[in-house]
Amino acid sequence: MCLRKGEPSEGLDFYSLLCKDDEFCQELGRAVLAAGRLESALIQYVSQNAPSRNTTRATLGQLITRAKKHDMLSRMLPALESVRDQRNYLTHSIHALFSGLVEETILERSNLLDSDVNLFIDRAWQLADNLNGLAEILENHRKKPTPTVDR
Repeated sequence: MCLRKGEPSEGLDFYSLLCKDDEFCQELGRAVLAAGRLESALIQYVSQNAPSRNTTRATLGQLITRAKKHDMLSRMLPALESVRDQRNYLTHSIHALFSGLVEETILERSNLLDSDVNLFIDRAWQLADNLNGLAEILENHRKKPTPTVDR
């Protein structure tokens, strides 16, 4: 763990701190792996409930759209959309955030201290936990045997 002094850091300097922080990179990696797990669980769920030949290569966003289109997972959709947005922001827009190219929405970029790296570690950890939790729900739902009717 790197000792932080609570000194101001912003822009690409803060991005550089994130890149150099092993714990942040480890948690970000866990979030990416968890996103892959959720995508796999969604592919399996959607394929079973709304078969399509394009499902196996669908992105998380496309899978959520397909679930919405076929009225599946309606209670879970807000959580799925939220983690999709968080994942996209953290993995696709973090450099753009600290370069000033995207708005400060999900993550902060202003008034940061070097010690705020810990906040970003927590955010990545929480995202991974949420992604894994949703994947587990879908996986458990698929494993439940369908009830049979006695004749």
